[in-house]
Amino acid sequence: MVAERLPEFAAPPVVEVALAVQLVGDIGYRSVDLAKIAAPWATELPEVQELPALPTMDFFSDEPEAPWNTDSTYNNTPRLWFRSEDRNRVLQIQQDRIIVNWQKVSHDDPYPRYANLRGSLTEAWSNLEAVVGDIGLAMPAPWLCEVFYANHIDTDHLADVIGPWSGETSDDFLPGIRNEGFHEGFHLHYHLPDVRGWLEFDGWTRHSDAGEKVLVLTVASRGWARQDPQEPAELEDALEFMDLAHEWIVKGFVSITTPDAHKKWRRTL
Repeated sequence: MVAERLPEFAAPPVVEVALAVQLVGDIGYRSVDLAKIAAPWATELPEVQELPALPTMDFFSDEPEAPWNTDSTYNNTPRLWFRSEDRNRVLQIQQDRIIVNWQKVSHDDPYPRYANLRGSLTEAWSNLEAVVGDIGLAMPAPWLCEVFYANHIDTDHLADVIGPWSGETSDDFLPGIRNEGFHEGFHLHYHLPDVRGWLEFDGWTRHSDAGEKVLVLTVASRGWARQDPQEPAELEDALEFMDLAHEWIVKGFVSITTPDAHKKWRRTL
């Protein structure tokens, strides 16, 4: 079966992407193990920081309750934050989380595409799993996954870019919009098929340093690594969810943005 090709833009307004996998519990390494954890990325991601751990991913009230206790017992160990020399690529590791980020630093930085970031996550997982095994521990199973995109869109008239601002979408991919109006910000929430997770759009305007009006549009999808969250998951389950989330993010982004905006971003498919 040939995979469906998704819409593409030659010049998308994306400025940041993150793929995150939260585990069912802590890995269990100690502070004394941090140098070993960091070693595989010493050359590729030489800039290293130690930051406070991120909080556990939360839920919405209409989703199933968490099947495992995910309270961390290793909060004293920091989140390791690695960045490449070109400052575009970031890897984050903490007791219950692994995150791969891409960030746009300069105007000409090309978005590397989801498939490349997916490959980076797979490689990072493999490296971390090997180091954890050398320490004498085992990687906990994936639990929740998130795909996140941030976009910066130059515009003076939001209705020229965001279809629902004027009351309609550019196609029929997303269910009907129930919100009755937008002002200088909006929030949309959708369920993925089979109660697997959700998709959210958040948009708000601000002014750039040059005084120009910019729409910050974030698109995030979060859900279970397995359709039945009571069953232990594997990395492939997490990647399968991320593929679904990516499909909804791309098609949803096309749906809520206007054909005129698509021309500006040079839609190629």
